[in-house]
Amino acid sequence: MKSKADVMKDLGKVLRRKVVIQKFTVTEDELGNQTQEWVDWKTLRVARDNLWGQEYYAAKAVNEENTLVFTTRYAPFIDEVNAIEYRVKHEDKVYDIKQIDHLQDDGLWVKIKALERGVNG
Repeated sequence: MKSKADVMKDLGKVLRRKVVIQKFTVTEDELGNQTQEWVDWKTLRVARDNLWGQEYYAAKAVNEENTLVFTTRYAPFIDEVNAIEYRVKHEDKVYDIKQIDHLQDDGLWVKIKALERGVNG
């Protein structure tokens, strides 16, 4: 059974926003030509946070200050997600996945750090 502090901590994570995880796919048409495209794969409810403090300044040093952190509940398909074949779409902006962090408290939460695509070159 969880302690009252743990329950209150979980209640503080409000999953108000939607993100779409897109998967990079290569398809072939009837002539055998390959086309590459991003296809909507899964939709998640998340809490969105900006970097702050030491994390923000470390990201700013390498021109990645437009990084967002999406916190969501763990789902088995998240283990399949990687930074090469997947990206995040949120509010008509596209974000490259930089890191997926499984939180250690009880395995219920996952943080996805993602950098806005097209910013600073």
